[in-house]
Amino acid sequence: MHLIIFFIVIIFSISAEAVDTKAEQAIVMDFNTNEILYEKNADQKVAPASMTKIMTVYAAFESIKNTDLSFEHICNISPKAYKMGGSRTFLEVDDQVSIEVLLKGIIIQSGNDASIALAECLSGTESDFATLMNVYGKKLGLENTNFINASGWPEENHYSTVHDLAILSIALIRNFPNLYAYFTLKEFTYNDITQPNRNKLLEKVQGTDGLKTGYTRKSGWGISASTLRDNRRINIVINGTNSSRSRFNESSYLINWAFAQTSQQKLISKGQIIKNVDVWLGNKSTVNLISDQEIISILSFDQLQLFETNIEYTKPIAAPFKKGDKLGEMTINVPGRKPIIIPLVAEIDVDKINPFARIFAGIKYLVFGTSLDEL
Repeated sequence: MHLIIFFIVIIFSISAEAVDTKAEQAIVMDFNTNEILYEKNADQKVAPASMTKIMTVYAAFESIKNTDLSFEHICNISPKAYKMGGSRTFLEVDDQVSIEVLLKGIIIQSGNDASIALAECLSGTESDFATLMNVYGKKLGLENTNFINASGWPEENHYSTVHDLAILSIALIRNFPNLYAYFTLKEFTYNDITQPNRNKLLEKVQGTDGLKTGYTRKSGWGISASTLRDNRRINIVINGTNSSRSRFNESSYLINWAFAQTSQQKLISKGQIIKNVDVWLGNKSTVNLISDQEIISILSFDQLQLFETNIEYTKPIAAPFKKGDKLGEMTINVPGRKPIIIPLVAEIDVDKINPFARIFAGIKYLVFGTSLDEL
C-alpha cells in the first residue's frame, strides 16, 4: 500500500487589482467567517492609542449583560479623571454621571476622562480595571496585547496589534449586537459642549457603523472600523498613517476593496463526493470519499484565478471501515492564505470478505492489480 496524492488545478478567468495600503499595519477580516482577506504587519506590536477604548467598552458591556449593573448606575468623577489630558468629555470633579453618559463620552468623544471614570466606577482603580481588560483579552485569544490603562494613553508595556484589535472588535459586535448601536451615534453633548464622533467613516462610507479611532505621536493615526452592506459585514483595522486624512482614505479604500473585490464562495458541499477509490479485501470494491462538512470561504477575485487542490489517502484502502470514518483529506491551497484542510470520510460501511476469498483476492491483486469486482 502507498500514499497517493492527486493535484487538481482550478483556473478562473476573473482578474482583479492587487490591494495595498500606505498604512504601516493593516488587516481586513470577514465578520461571518473570521477569515483574513488582507494583512500587512498585522501581528506587529503597536501603541493602540484610543482603540484601547474598544476593550474598555467591551468590559463595561460584559458587566451590564451579566451582572446587576445598569446604564443608570451613577459614578462619581474623581480628580484623577478630571485632570486627564487629551481628548475629553469635560467632566467635572464630583459630577454624578451615569454609566450610559460615560459610555457615550468614550465611544463618541473618545473621552480619556470618561474612560478613567468608568474604570474607577467598575473596578475601584484604573489599574484593577486594566487587569480585568487583560482577563477578557485572554478569553478572546488576544495573543499580542497588554493593557496598562483604560484610555490608551501611551505607557510602556501598553500594546496591541491590528490583528488583536480586529478580533476584539468582531467579538464586541457579535457578543453585544444591541449595545453595539452606541457606536453609530454621530454626536454627544455633555456640560453644554457638543462634540462629533471622531469616526468620519460613519457619515462618508456606506454601511459603516463603528468602531473607534486612535492616534499617538509615536504610532500615527489608526482606526478600527466595521461596515455592513447587503447582510455582509467587513471589519478593518489600520494603524500608522501619517494624518487623519490618510487614515480616512486608507480605511475607506480597504473597506470598498473588500466589498468590490471579494465574495463568498462555497468551495465544498457537505456530503459531496470527492473521489471514488479502491478498497483492499472488502465486500465492496470501491468506496466514495466524501466531505463531512460544508466549506465556505471569502476569496478575492485574484485568488480565484488559480488555486490548487490535492487529495491524500492510502491506496488501496483496507477494509473494514464504517460510514463516516476518516480515510483521507483534501487540502485547498489558496495564494496568500493558509491551507484549508478538509477530512474525507467513507460514504458507506465496508466489511472484510471471508478469509478464503481474501487469499485469492490478495494474490490476484498483487500479481495483476485486479479489483475485487473482476474476481
